[in-house]
Amino acid sequence: MNTDQLVMVESLHRAGVKPQEIEAALREKFPRVQLVIKDIYNHTAKIRKDGLLGDTPMKALENFLAGNSFTFYTRESDTDDRTEEIFFCYSKSHKMWHAFRGVDD
Repeated sequence: MNTDQLVMVESLHRAGVKPQEIEAALREKFPRVQLVIKDIYNHTAKIRKDGLLGDTPMKALENFLAGNSFTFYTRESDTDDRTEEIFFCYSKSHKMWHAFRGVDD
């Protein structure tokens, strides 16, 4: 794919368009395009990976949650630093739970 096509894939991907619809749009705009659906999946995977900015997916999730005022807790494995469990909710929901909870921690 050329630069214009890659930009179009990225733009449509960020807008939430499905890969099959991206393929159809590319074929409509660029009738002579030589691609298979796997090309689109590969490029959207690269876009997602680049969006992590070098972080692991879990670290990116934690950064997102922290940056968007979510309350979250993680539990790591006893044998290594892998996250085994994560709990998250809106901060307002967490405050309401504390105010009206019917179960103990």
